[in-house]
Amino acid sequence: MNWGKAWLNYKKVTCKEETKLLEKIYYFQEDPIIVNAAAELETALTKMLGISVISRRIEKGEEANLPSGVILKAEESSSLAKEGYRITRAENKIFIEGKEPAGVLYGVFHLIRLVGCGESIEKLAIEQAPSNPNRMLNHWDNIDGSIERGYAGKSIFFDQENILLNDRTKDYARLCASVGINGVVINNVNVKGAATELITKKYLPQLKRMADIFHGYGIKLFLSLNFAAPMEIGGLTLADPLDQQVIAWWKDAFKEVYEYIPDFGGFLVKADSEGRPGPFTYHRTHAEGANMLAEIIRPYGGIIVWRCFVYNCKQDWRDKLTDRAKAGYDNFMPLDGKFEDNVILQIKNGPMDFQVREPVSPLLGGLKHTNQ
Repeated sequence: MNWGKAWLNYKKVTCKEETKLLEKIYYFQEDPIIVNAAAELETALTKMLGISVISRRIEKGEEANLPSGVILKAEESSSLAKEGYRITRAENKIFIEGKEPAGVLYGVFHLIRLVGCGESIEKLAIEQAPSNPNRMLNHWDNIDGSIERGYAGKSIFFDQENILLNDRTKDYARLCASVGINGVVINNVNVKGAATELITKKYLPQLKRMADIFHGYGIKLFLSLNFAAPMEIGGLTLADPLDQQVIAWWKDAFKEVYEYIPDFGGFLVKADSEGRPGPFTYHRTHAEGANMLAEIIRPYGGIIVWRCFVYNCKQDWRDKLTDRAKAGYDNFMPLDGKFEDNVILQIKNGPMDFQVREPVSPLLGGLKHTNQ
């Protein structure tokens, strides 16, 4: 299988400065993210500078006696912000520090960019941190391998109702991490057929392997779920978010997911939109639907991303009285402040759908007391 590696297809560059300090990479922890960070830096420097680079683990305190090298370290006691990093130089040593391993990884990619762009590494005093804690990609991949609104080939995650795991999975994670992505939803938000079973033992062992690869690059795996799953695969007769049987079913389902994937990120939900089932069927609100799932997932540290793209998809185009562009605002503004704190509302940039030109959704800026 061949594929392009985009900006990680490291090409040789000319470095005007002494490169000897880049020939050794040292780290303290055998954490998978730190190990991957060291490996990425080793690969990049070897290919870009044409030098021999080695990386190895050392014990704390050893760095003081090292003549030169790049030193990677993550310390919880650091004053750095979450996922932030600091790059400094002291004589012939470059230090890349983070509060946690993901910060170190982002710092490594920053150093790689400097070298790749021919920037000076003589005086380094860089400190950065993400301004947005959730930096997520939502894929619209279907479990048969097709992609809704996909224009660049087939899915890299699915093929004929199977999970794909190969070298490309790792390269995808590398690309995401290199630009700071820390969450990925791998399946289409319109969850149908076999995709509803992604939260079951049928697929969880393979998804665990994918999540482990993602984890090594500071990325959490997310899934889109089918709000009607208790009916479609659970044998219940309803999916009412306030029904105790339904709540119990979701508790068991989430428990199983986290038994396989302890650092699972959470779920993306499209409900009561374009034929997808949701709380409206049972005269419940979006807040009641989202909060039911959020309360169940809270003990695991997960989040619920709830889409606001809600409107009457059967509206007659000749109907001039129903304002489709206002539908999201009408549905969600009365619920502002009523969502749990681990619910994030996902709002489309425009109030319609993939229009060439349209105003910004009034929900953006309208909601004052809800995560979005």
